[in-house]
Amino acid sequence: MYTEKRELLCSKCRKRVSYHIFKRPAKRIIKGVEIEYEEYYGICDECKSEIYVPGLDDKNEDNVEKLFRKKKNLITIPEIKVILEKYNIEKRPLSKLLGLGELTITRYIDGQLPSKKYSDLLFEVLNDEHKMKKLAEENRNLVSAVAFEKIMRAIDECEKEKKTDTSAERIALYVINSGKEITNLFLQKILYYIKVISELCLGKTMIPEPCEAWKYGPVFPKVYNKYKEFGKQEITINLSNDYIESLLSEEEKEITDLVLHTFGIYNAWFLKDLTHLEDPWRIARKGIDDNDASRNIMDDVVIMSYFLKMDQKYNLKSPEGIEKYICYMKKRMME
Repeated sequence: MYTEKRELLCSKCRKRVSYHIFKRPAKRIIKGVEIEYEEYYGICDECKSEIYVPGLDDKNEDNVEKLFRKKKNLITIPEIKVILEKYNIEKRPLSKLLGLGELTITRYIDGQLPSKKYSDLLFEVLNDEHKMKKLAEENRNLVSAVAFEKIMRAIDECEKEKKTDTSAERIALYVINSGKEITNLFLQKILYYIKVISELCLGKTMIPEPCEAWKYGPVFPKVYNKYKEFGKQEITINLSNDYIESLLSEEEKEITDLVLHTFGIYNAWFLKDLTHLEDPWRIARKGIDDNDASRNIMDDVVIMSYFLKMDQKYNLKSPEGIEKYICYMKKRMME
């Protein structure tokens, strides 16, 4: 339940009244499919009768449609919009390349439900750049040369994003897609702690590639170079959630999520300062001023020797233990 501070006209009280909005279980049959959902409705604070609240019917219809699409495995409007953004294409050219009516994608965006056949086709191009490339090449005469070139450039970008020669690159895609604002600086620190925590939890690291002791903390050079064009800005990618989810095992997702929900609640500069206090970075940069550049490799044995000691003291395999460790390091920062 949530409260609306505004007032509405109650047909029974015949005056403007305050009201509350509640939710109740409801069912709807759509094309032979039973949909169970939570229906929003308004109640007058004075006479306690149901009151018409503008916008609630639309909200309920949207919820029912989403559940219907999910039950029938039909593509959603946001997913269709991702296709347009991913391939840098307008609605009409996309319709033509897919062999649909010129206004079909426009109608889908406006709310018309696609058939299962066309929904599956849209899912296919959402998740498979090769399918989109094939369709674009086969039907290039149906769109302008400019539109075709934009699509091909977008496909090239997707293929570059998908290229993951190392575990660090593969896991980086999952981190970038986590919903957090991920910059390159932040990404490097999260990958470093995934490298550490995964070995503590699993007995083997998820990121066997070595990292380097750069000025601003541990860095995986290949990942850094892949996203350096973003500078200090948030990294953005145009890959589908399904594809990115498929990159990691459930075990790997659990470890990555553990790091994101502990170390990841702090900003990049705090994590940089944290790594500067830890032995592995300091040992790798022995004799180098904190402000000087370095490409020294951080020794995996030194890394794990340090964190095994911290694990024995704080239990870094648990969220609570990681937070205790971070609290301890915060005190050291203030000394």
